[in-house]
Amino acid sequence: MRNLLSLLGLGLVGALTACAAPATATAPPAQAVVAVTQQTCGTHVVAGDADNGSTVCVVAGSDVSILLSATGASSWSTPAVTGHVLGPPMPLPTPYGRVGWQFRTIAAGRAEISTTRPGCPSAADCPAVAYHLYVTVR
Repeated sequence: MRNLLSLLGLGLVGALTACAAPATATAPPAQAVVAVTQQTCGTHVVAGDADNGSTVCVVAGSDVSILLSATGASSWSTPAVTGHVLGPPMPLPTPYGRVGWQFRTIAAGRAEISTTRPGCPSAADCPAVAYHLYVTVR
């Protein structure tokens, strides 16, 4: 009986060790590398503070949202939109310390969303902080 339990224990340890072994990495096929470098388009794209200056791709007929951090009494201005591919900014309900807007995509093409906020309590003391998001609608 003791030998049987020992064998079962060794088998269990062997099975767990085999499951815990790291998988060997393999190089992705060349076709997958090409696909990764091409920008994919999302249906509900959300951009944040870290995406300032970035370009996002959105599927026509969907939406793009921006969620930004507000500091103290200084908040972001209502975003301006260039181009004719996005609808007007619609304010989003956000938790304290955040602001956000959603834009409906209305046509294929390119647009820029920009907004600013004071860099410090007294705007005369320091320049405004700018946020730009470039949008491609396909």
